[in-house]
Amino acid sequence: MDPIKLEQQFEPFQKGQRLLIRDDLYDTSELQQIFEIAAKKKLKIHLLDTGRLSPESLEHFTNYRFSFYTSDVSRPDFQELIQFERVLRPKDCYLYYLIQGELEDDSQLFSNLGLFDSVIISSREKARAPKLLARLAEETTHSRSSFVYYHHKNLEENLADVGLKKCWIHVSNKYFEVQAEVMIMDLIKAIRKNKGQIVIHVDRLQPYPFLKALVQGGAFLVFNLPPLEPGSNLFLLAETYGKKSLPEKSYYLYKEIMV
Repeated sequence: MDPIKLEQQFEPFQKGQRLLIRDDLYDTSELQQIFEIAAKKKLKIHLLDTGRLSPESLEHFTNYRFSFYTSDVSRPDFQELIQFERVLRPKDCYLYYLIQGELEDDSQLFSNLGLFDSVIISSREKARAPKLLARLAEETTHSRSSFVYYHHKNLEENLADVGLKKCWIHVSNKYFEVQAEVMIMDLIKAIRKNKGQIVIHVDRLQPYPFLKALVQGGAFLVFNLPPLEPGSNLFLLAETYGKKSLPEKSYYLYKEIMV
């Protein structure tokens, strides 16, 4: 692509904005130019790995701080992941690892958690064994990594076993059962007692007092609702949480999306 046209693509971006790019959409020279543009405009690059770049190629970009998002599909070989970590960590670049396939009891992940700034797993496509999730959470507490789990079904009491220190559990209120308010509050209390974090995606309207109780219990709310009545308690609560941020390591790419 012509360098001028490439630079024009990023003119609308403002200082401090996040820039998400896939590594297979540009050749190496174009990626180099994008990193230079981002540095000038002070953009934060999130590079989505498709398996195209080698550790040696990626090292050319480490003069610029960025976050590298890979997965077990893009990088099934842990020896290669070790090489990426050796390239990225000395330069304060972040390495995030998404588990898209099966999490097996003998996975090398359990002995290599320290490679990653966060490990992310979701039950959207595959049911996840509670025992293995709890093991991953426990191992995380003894590593430099964080653990992010997206839970896509009704809440279960054993989620408290996953909500340990440095662990972030994402759930949607669309799965909350009408008569389960006490169980929900007890679960939040147990997770917070274990020093874990729970992020509740508000995808359907619920009474303000209940949502306020979730906040008071220690949950972080992410609102994904149609326009609310201006000035209402619910509007003000959503506005407040719309201004709050989460650490980059606590979600996958976008805090608003249940992966």
